[in-house]
Amino acid sequence: MRSQLAWTVLLFAGMAPSGALAGVNNSVNNAYAVCSIVDSTGMGSQPCVVSGWDSSVTATLDMSSSEARKLCGQIAGLLRQKGLDFDAGWTFRIKSPYSNNNSIAYCDL
Repeated sequence: MRSQLAWTVLLFAGMAPSGALAGVNNSVNNAYAVCSIVDSTGMGSQPCVVSGWDSSVTATLDMSSSEARKLCGQIAGLLRQKGLDFDAGWTFRIKSPYSNNNSIAYCDL
């Protein structure tokens, strides 16, 4: 699994649009950009979901909760580094296909 985690972070870092939507501060558009990146990695067991109502981006990935917590923080950091801004309250959530639809990790965007 560690190699899967490292691979996911590397793919995400290479694909995150550097400043593509920076300055716009449109959280929903940025959330869809994140989902597009997550889905393009092919690591998700379900399509990524954006919820404007819950101010969240949710990815379903086959990994342990400890790996998910680590990945979540890394992805949130990469997004900030790449200039994707979100309004306060937006979160990135990771679910497992085995978590009965519950988040196994989440972090602020």
